[in-house]
Amino acid sequence: MATSGSTDFNTTESSIIDDALLMLNAFDQEETIPAADYAKARRMLNMLKNMLATKANLWTTTDVDHTLTPGTESYTVGTGLNIDTARPLRLLHARRTDGSGNQIAMDVVSRQYYMDLTTKSTQSACLQVYYDPQLANGVLYCWPTGDTNNTSITLTFQRPIEDFDATGNNPDLPPEWHLPLVTLLARRLAPSYLGSAPQWLQVESEQMMQMVESWDEEEAPMSFQPASM
Repeated sequence: MATSGSTDFNTTESSIIDDALLMLNAFDQEETIPAADYAKARRMLNMLKNMLATKANLWTTTDVDHTLTPGTESYTVGTGLNIDTARPLRLLHARRTDGSGNQIAMDVVSRQYYMDLTTKSTQSACLQVYYDPQLANGVLYCWPTGDTNNTSITLTFQRPIEDFDATGNNPDLPPEWHLPLVTLLARRLAPSYLGSAPQWLQVESEQMMQMVESWDEEEAPMSFQPASM
């Protein structure tokens, strides 16, 4: 009697690098990759990972709750800081919780819009937030700063994708991204071993990116109505 398979396949940094270099026939399958070549491939893999982080990836969306301090205009955002989470790439949505426990949407505004606001220390229900990602850590600005009846907000951030720091690290990506990541890495390494990326590799990597990007979209209903006369 046939048994069921599993759904937990994963890969590692070393396997991704091995597969990319084998795709280029850069080394024999049984050959040990020289340390300098491996280090270069790891650097390129992390740069590719950072490039993928610029896309609106669904799996990198995370909610973070924070309690406002009335009169406090801004909060540092990062590991171990006021809002303790890995420095987010951007703020997608924000909502506050009122005294009855209801969540109310807040406006996520631009830097210029926030800077043009009136007295920043106003203490009343928080209506608008601006997030500045900066480099080492982010900064969240709130206006107004909240009051005793309006202290909790929920922030929907796009978090960074984790680095590849060791050979056994699993990719911080869904399984459908594993083969595209190998192919993209092979394409980026190709000039070092083949002089340029072969046409077939360019086409294949582009097709795979289109495939996973079209899948990585939020399903949401769309409604239409006649224009007002």
